[in-house]
Amino acid sequence: MSGLKVHCTNSKKRTGKTFEELHKWMDEGSKYLGKDHRFERHSCSYISYVKRTWGKQGVIEFLNHIIDDFKDTLSKYQGKCIVCGKSSYKGKKYCLNCYRKQIVSGK
Repeated sequence: MSGLKVHCTNSKKRTGKTFEELHKWMDEGSKYLGKDHRFERHSCSYISYVKRTWGKQGVIEFLNHIIDDFKDTLSKYQGKCIVCGKSSYKGKKYCLNCYRKQIVSGK
């Protein structure tokens, strides 16, 4: 998941402003819920609140924050196993099945 610093840097590049308070507000629940905090403040149902609080540009950064988080998650699932070619998590060399076989065979 992208961190506060990454979100603020991306916002600054796009808009000239960090939108730090917006990003903090969006990720506030992550310390308690981990990735599950996205169920709360990473929803389009908050657009009207975000617009009232941070303006139209805030809405754009709100949506970009969500996109950035999901791009980060997507990148963790795009690895391929060097043995069988199946997907591996976080770009690892082996899928779970082939990794287990490597451990069992001692290779």
